[in-house]
Parts: sequence; C-alpha cells; structure tokens
Amino acid sequence: MNETRPSQKTGATYAAYIVAILFAIRLPTFFIPVIRDATPTSSIFLDELNGLLGVAPHLLLFPVVAALPAPRWAKAAGYGWLAIDISTDIMGLNGVPPLTYLSLRYGGHISAALWIASASWQAKGATRVVGWLLAFDLAIYSFIAFLPLTFVVLLPSLVLLPLWFVLVGRLLSREREYRQVRNDVTELR
Repeated sequence: MNETRPSQKTGATYAAYIVAILFAIRLPTFFIPVIRDATPTSSIFLDELNGLLGVAPHLLLFPVVAALPAPRWAKAAGYGWLAIDISTDIMGLNGVPPLTYLSLRYGGHISAALWIASASWQAKGATRVVGWLLAFDLAIYSFIAFLPLTFVVLLPSLVLLPLWFVLVGRLLSREREYRQVRNDVTELR
C-alpha cells in the first residue's frame, strides 16, 4: 500500500537531479553578501530570485521523499523539513528578522538530517557515505550556528547536498531499471 509506482519513481529521479542543480546554484549565494543580504528595498529582483531559489528545490523534493526508501517516521521528518524550510524562505522574503527565521530553519535541519541519514542507511556505497556525512554536518551546524565563524562547519554541505541528490537520482533511476529488467524476464517465462 505504501509502494511507489514506477511513474512516480521516474518523476522523483528527474526531481532529484533538478534539485541537485538548484542547490548547487543556491548554496553559494549564502556567501555572496549582495545576494544573501538583498531586501525588497535594496534589490527586489535579487530578493525575489533568492526566495525562488530557496522555495523551488524544496517543492521539488516532495516526490523524492515519497520515492526514496525510508521508514515512515523518517519520511515524516523529510516532509517536516521541507515545510519548515519553505516557510522560513517565505519569512525571509517578507522581512522577518534573520535571527527569527534562521533559528527555526536550523531546527528544521535536524529533521532533514534525520531523513537523510535514514534514507542513506537504506542505500549502499557512496549514497550512504555522502548522506551520513551530510546529515552529520547539518545536525552539528544546527546546534552551533550561534557561535562566531561556525559557518565553516557548513561549508562541506556546499558539495555534499547537491552530490547526495545526484546520487539519489542515480539510485532511483537504477531501481527503476532493475525493476524493468525483472519485469521483462518475468514476461519471457
């Protein structure tokens, strides 16, 4: 009953690859002050672009959370992360002080770490290793973000997050290919 249809896996595969690209574009903007600090009064274009680059990948992740093998409670954590990150992106877009929305966002990253670690545990090889490193990085940073210069702890995520979603896309694609070959063999019998 909780089985994902092959067409959903295909959509989730493409979504994972697109999310990897969007995160690869978005994450470096946190380190470019003119983009990171944009407001409607300083640059409405950069402010809206930053909001869109924050919301879009999270919206695309809903089918990935559904398709990626993980326990139900871990998927719930993944959906919770998405809702919190989308909300905090909109909060920032609407002028809420960063200390307020970032504190909420880092709490959501604990849910992200839980989902990523659990989904990675179901995988093998690079997907598992990269996922566990990413989950650890997100969780640790969430607890120490208030300390000066701790942003360096989050730097590995600039590579790990997009890389993990590429690996997830590959995993979902291979699972679909495996299922198709198995169906073809069954039909030959």
